[in-house]
Amino acid sequence: MFRFFARLAVTRPVLTSMLVAVFVFLGAFSYLAIAVDLFPGIDIPVITVTTIYPGAGPEEVETEITERVEDAVSTIANLESLISFSQENVSTVIIEFDYNVDADLAAIEVKDKVDAIRARFPSDAETPTILKLDINAMPIMDVTISGPQALEALTDFADDVVRERLARVEGVASVTLTGGREREIEILIHPDRLRAYDLAITEVAAVVGGENITIPAGRVTESAAEFSIRVVGQYSSLAEVENLPLFLREEGRIRLADVATVGEGFADVREIARYNGEPTLSLSIQKRSDANTVAAAAGVFDAVTELREQLPPGVTMEIARDASEFIRDAVQDIFKNILIGIALTTLVLFLFLHSWRGTVVAAIAMPATIVASFLAIDQAGFTINIMTLMALGITVGILVTNTIVVLESVYRHLDEGKSPKEAAEIGTTEVAIAVAASALTNVVVFTPIAFMQGIIGQFFIQFGLTVVFATLFSVLISFTLTPMLAAKLLRTHETQLEESEGRLAGFWRAFDQAYSGLEQDYRRALKWVLASPRHGWGVIAATGFTVILAMAVQVVFVGGEFMPAQDEGLALVTLELPPGTPVERTSQAAAMAEAAIGEVPEVASVLTQIGGQGRAFRGGSVGEVNVAQIQVTVESERPTEDIIPLIREKVALVPDADVTVTLTESVGPGGDAPLQILVKGPERTRLEALGREATSVVAGIRGLVDVRNSISDPRPEIVFKPNRDVLSDNGLSVGAVGGTLRASIEGVVPGVYREAGDERDIRVRLTEGARDRVSELGSLQIRAPDGMVPIGSLGELDARGGETTIQRDEKQRTVQIDAYISGGSLTELARQIQLGLDEMGFPPGYSYEITGQFEMFQESLTEMLKALVMAIVLTYIVLAMILESYVHPVTIMLTLPLGFVGAVFSLFLAKSSLNIFSMMAIIMLVGIVVNNAILILDYTHQLREKGMTVIEALLEAAPVRLRPIVMTNVAIAIALLPQAVGSGAGSFYRIPMAVVTIGGVLVAALFTLFLIPVIYVKLDRYTAAAVRQKHADKKRLSIASAGEARPQEG
Repeated sequence: MFRFFARLAVTRPVLTSMLVAVFVFLGAFSYLAIAVDLFPGIDIPVITVTTIYPGAGPEEVETEITERVEDAVSTIANLESLISFSQENVSTVIIEFDYNVDADLAAIEVKDKVDAIRARFPSDAETPTILKLDINAMPIMDVTISGPQALEALTDFADDVVRERLARVEGVASVTLTGGREREIEILIHPDRLRAYDLAITEVAAVVGGENITIPAGRVTESAAEFSIRVVGQYSSLAEVENLPLFLREEGRIRLADVATVGEGFADVREIARYNGEPTLSLSIQKRSDANTVAAAAGVFDAVTELREQLPPGVTMEIARDASEFIRDAVQDIFKNILIGIALTTLVLFLFLHSWRGTVVAAIAMPATIVASFLAIDQAGFTINIMTLMALGITVGILVTNTIVVLESVYRHLDEGKSPKEAAEIGTTEVAIAVAASALTNVVVFTPIAFMQGIIGQFFIQFGLTVVFATLFSVLISFTLTPMLAAKLLRTHETQLEESEGRLAGFWRAFDQAYSGLEQDYRRALKWVLASPRHGWGVIAATGFTVILAMAVQVVFVGGEFMPAQDEGLALVTLELPPGTPVERTSQAAAMAEAAIGEVPEVASVLTQIGGQGRAFRGGSVGEVNVAQIQVTVESERPTEDIIPLIREKVALVPDADVTVTLTESVGPGGDAPLQILVKGPERTRLEALGREATSVVAGIRGLVDVRNSISDPRPEIVFKPNRDVLSDNGLSVGAVGGTLRASIEGVVPGVYREAGDERDIRVRLTEGARDRVSELGSLQIRAPDGMVPIGSLGELDARGGETTIQRDEKQRTVQIDAYISGGSLTELARQIQLGLDEMGFPPGYSYEITGQFEMFQESLTEMLKALVMAIVLTYIVLAMILESYVHPVTIMLTLPLGFVGAVFSLFLAKSSLNIFSMMAIIMLVGIVVNNAILILDYTHQLREKGMTVIEALLEAAPVRLRPIVMTNVAIAIALLPQAVGSGAGSFYRIPMAVVTIGGVLVAALFTLFLIPVIYVKLDRYTAAAVRQKHADKKRLSIASAGEARPQEG
């Protein structure tokens, strides 16, 4: 079959070239249509249930909402984890399922369970919102609007013009505005006037809402015309609102103006945004999950350029953060590295082949394979991202090995006197099995990678399958385009030397002499090794010692982490002030921090957000007015990790604030602290004591900084404790009291006010002076059947400290401890934490768990070990089928520990870590390092079939295959060199993979040249001895049987 393809390629060059051209053309066309992103899309089956319970504290939310939701959903099958947060007014339950669960079906099942218990919720609890977590729908840009105008004017412009325009950009899902001031119509009730007119605030609010309506009354027909009838009661002016009649009493008509002040106002300030110290509006643009990040960001940029022409005088609009910039840089860097790798590999081939002829063949084959691969990438629904491009970059060196093996074989037959066509056909056929075996081992190695479970499986599926696509196209081109070009272009080495002139020809001869000397030295060394069993055992012992040393180095010196830190020049500073801190005080503290951060020379810009309605920056949480997040953009030749300690030192001076400074990412996995410790237990006081003790233990470990726990100071609150007997005597309920207090303080919105196309809430509540005086609360009046009753007579108002957030994990109360790394490895620090907490001791019913990125690393390590074992088993099966032997594949598989040796020492020398990318490279080595042994043993078998002894065959085959082995391994290393030494965007991911691959192939190649022949000889002698013993046993058994038969015959 292989000879058929080789002959067809040589005899039908036009057909061959057109066939390849079709794949290359379709690949190029597909490349233009593929979306660009940083990482593959990841679908995590996580469902959130959010329930608003107005006016309830965290404990009430936990009891009335959270625990009931937890009990309901905990019975669903394939539940992985259950986490909840009970805060003031809000319950959030996060349900994570196994990764093989369909998230849409899980959301339906969760909804059914929650709907079944909805009737058990308090009557004033809102309908739960059930959402599927979509981490692909991430914020891609932050845009700021600043100017001399009043903030409310800027807010109107941002709402009416900017947000509306940005939301229409293709690929944009939502635009969130932070820092604005919302206009409202304020109806401020004077409590003394209410008492004078014997009214309750809830009665006033009911009238205001009931009169502001428009009701369709139907249709009538008269005189052949149909008329629609409507009752139009909506307010048309503030004067109409002020003159609204409330009640008619004996003393006259009571109007709204008699008890309240009506006017234009603003919602309470609960969020603040600043850019470089100046008040601003911040707009966070979030893309759709299926959108192209780069294309969506480009659309936003065009919209911002268009909007700048419409800005009022003095107003500026800036792009504070653009995630697509890092993506574009990362993609461009990988493409550049691939091109450099191809160029360097071509130079290596030119060095060994001495001619432009063979170099042109390889220089055409490599790009053709890569471009054609985009066809399969597009058809598989993948994107152009770091994983798919790293796969192509990694495979540049692997792909050229097939071409090198074919070309080297063709050259050898040319030098033996065959014609170019004969040499191309015979040379390709001779190495076809080796090329096919090499490619098939790559395929079976990367197939398990593509089907790993969990988040790591989704992360690497595009990587694994892209390598498979490129490998299959490489085989196609090796059996078609390469022999066709070889037959057209190649000449004997002597002929090519004659084509060279002057110094270049002399250089080639000198190079050949040097290589010939190397080959002879290798032949003599191999002959010495094979000459004595003792020498062979020495090679085996040296190899074993090296493997053991590598294992020791890995354990002691090479640390582990989930992913390398991604330096995008962004740092996130989080200030958390004591609960109950007003937004104005938080703003002052943030301003101090901004000024201090500005003293660091490398800081380019600072964007601050306080409060808000959602996530401000990646990895942080907002919404609490006592928390400020400051996104710092750094421009420096130094790593941002070196700048972070300077920033931390500056902001540490902010009083009364817990400060965390971390490296952050605009895109990517991001989020959790590297190390999170969950302390769980039933009783709050004991749990918090253990949590504080555990925090002290963790904070005392060298290499950890910004250690914080979720235990916060009590939030100051005033609690009304109803006297139920008194309430019953007055015909009132707790709900009625709560409604009155809420209307008085927070206010109620009984309707909206429309004017000139603008819509504003109407808010009814007490005047600012009245609602800010605690002493006034008891005198607030509520309507009872027998008249007005002061709230203070219905119970007690108690000032105390309350919880801010109650966190639960697996239905147990939990204290979470976050720790960030300033030095040392993730795995070593986790081990020290475990030792410290074990020494601390936990009473029965209480426990701890280390999570965060450490947990993700552990899960990924498990999945990758499974993939590694599967890759090894499948590789053995493939080799056994190709070599038609159960024993000799074992010989080849013994090269695998050698790849591990090179990987460990390269990580140690590069000061890198064992992470998901370096582990992926170790799995890749299974399919790469076996190729050297395949080349040697494949040719050895061919020579033995011609009658050579095992020693003779090895002494002939190994030196002959030395040249392609050196060429292929040097080509792989040189192709990956740009990625190993690069420093551009995304290099944090590429470097570990490239370093491991380079070290693994070079060390494995060196040991393979001696270890494989030694093992092969020993296994061959063992099997031969076993066969001889089997024959001897059969012979003895036959003689014995014949001896027993003779007496019976006599």
